[in-house]
Amino acid sequence: MFSTGCGNGYAYGVVDSGYKEDMTVKEAYELGRRGIVHATHRDAYSGGVVNMYHMKEDGWIKVCQEDVSELIHIYKEGMF
Repeated sequence: MFSTGCGNGYAYGVVDSGYKEDMTVKEAYELGRRGIVHATHRDAYSGGVVNMYHMKEDGWIKVCQEDVSELIHIYKEGMF
């Protein structure tokens, strides 16, 4: 698990507080998405889109591309 970029301190704060060793892939995606949303919302240089990929031994898959301005309200209201 890793994060890069100028907003990664924000992402790590969210991910570190929510990480569990026995997470499902779906739970891990959700935690990653939440970390990226909060990092992007707090850091002016992070952009406004969650682009998340799952790296696997045999390649990668694109998990999502979502607008932070829509997701931040969902997370702030505790809907996830």
